Amino acid sequence: MSGHYGKRSPGIYGNHYSKADSGEEVYVSHGAFRPFAFSKSITETTTYEYDPNLKSRVVFEDGKFIQVPPFARPREIDLPQPYGKTTQYIIPHSETVTLAQALKDKGVRLIEVRGTWPKQNMTLVRGLYDYGILKNPVVKVGDTEKGLMSIIGNYLVDSEEGKTTELYGYALHVEVVGYKDGVKKQGIIYHTHPASDGSVEGWEGLRAYTRNVGIPLAIAAEQLAKGNVKGTGILIPEDAFEPELIFKELERRGIYMHESWKNL
Repeated sequence: MSGHYGKRSPGIYGNHYSKADSGEEVYVSHGAFRPFAFSKSITETTTYEYDPNLKSRVVFEDGKFIQVPPFARPREIDLPQPYGKTTQYIIPHSETVTLAQALKDKGVRLIEVRGTWPKQNMTLVRGLYDYGILKNPVVKVGDTEKGLMSIIGNYLVDSEEGKTTELYGYALHVEVVGYKDGVKKQGIIYHTHPASDGSVEGWEGLRAYTRNVGIPLAIAAEQLAKGNVKGTGILIPEDAFEPELIFKELERRGIYMHESWKNL
């Protein structure tokens, strides 16, 4: 199970959706505010998610998983400050599959998982995609042949531009549309955490992002060790933990959930 993706957002959704009798739409959105290439693995993740040939970039719609291209289905997501309004696109993510499984009896028609990075990251990825560089074509440099995207990735890992960004942190936003007592409702839940500006010790700069990854993973490991899990074997996160318990543990560590509902 992954930390911030695999644990917190399915838990948020499960808690959120339990308040609806049936449902229509689910929109999970991730705002990952971190540098493009602060490590080689992160660089690979950044380029992988927008690989033009990636088969796992799907949405769940009318009972089927549908493959979509990079930058598909743009949607404006209003994240909490200091992030604000962002344009997000469909990303490959296990939640599309696990939520479809967890909600199979709720009548959900549409599940879409999106993500975004800092604006300069998105501008760079869009340019790399438009010029075909994300296909990683092999080029010859001197007597050596190597993938062009691999060369660019190696540069970014060692560059100031690749290892820094203006704003650090993480913003998860989940929107559900469903029915309760015959009334159509929209629910939104998101999380906040201490600022990255140094005003809170331990959350400075990049740590405001990495702690959003590590803390939920640590909580999940702790709950497994305590036996606070709803089954044995390989479980999807939605079926493994009680969301309210996870939320309380997040609050103890400075991460807070915010929820609202309205009639449509």
